[in-house]
Amino acid sequence: MTTEAPPRQAASQPPGRARRPWGARLLAVAGWTLIAAGSVVALYVVYAMFFTDLATEREQRALLEAWEAGELDEAAGPADGEASGDEGLVPDDPTLDGGGGAEASAGEVGGAEAVALLEFHRPGSDERPVAASTLVVIGGVTVADLQRGPGHYPDTAMPGEDGNFAVAGHRVTYGRPFFRLDEIEPGDEIHVIDRAGERFVYEVASSEVVSPHDGWVLGEDPLETGRPTLTLTTCHPRFSAAERLVTFAELRP
Repeated sequence: MTTEAPPRQAASQPPGRARRPWGARLLAVAGWTLIAAGSVVALYVVYAMFFTDLATEREQRALLEAWEAGELDEAAGPADGEASGDEGLVPDDPTLDGGGGAEASAGEVGGAEAVALLEFHRPGSDERPVAASTLVVIGGVTVADLQRGPGHYPDTAMPGEDGNFAVAGHRVTYGRPFFRLDEIEPGDEIHVIDRAGERFVYEVASSEVVSPHDGWVLGEDPLETGRPTLTLTTCHPRFSAAERLVTFAELRP
């Protein structure tokens, strides 16, 4: 009697790897691309917020030491650098365009290496608003100038003179000299020391937010009081160049 052999079972094969649909593969590529782009942006932010601050703080220390030692070059000034006016605003450019004739053209020497010192004080308090340390004001507002510290708008008044002594400063990056400008209050004092060592005390009158094109703030008498004025400008809000925060102070008699 013949016995039928049981049918041979096919050898089991490991399940094959299912191919993902094109849509899922594209989504994966897009996701990795976004992660890479985010990493590049994060690295740039670290550079902009940390390394530029270090470079400007080092420059400010050197300028202050030279000031105190009487070693500043009266004729020195920026030899190059892109202008910060109508030619185009950089992301954190605190200058104002239009009006006042205060824009520096590329390569223009704004004056001395440093034109003044700024100190912020709150009467009756040890607290120093805006900046705890003394700021050296550079003679000009080109991009290169403002990378070294706050800059004096050319063609505006000098410290203590009739008219408007106007100064721009970065809100973020490059030392962030005016990062805390929004904390200043009416009645606070801004002391300005000129190259001759004379100290002028300006009392804060008001602050307001304006358009980047509101050049009237750089005018000779922006408050229309007839008194010598100090004007500080910076970007607003922080991390944006959409508007400008402007602080006005008047010279005490």
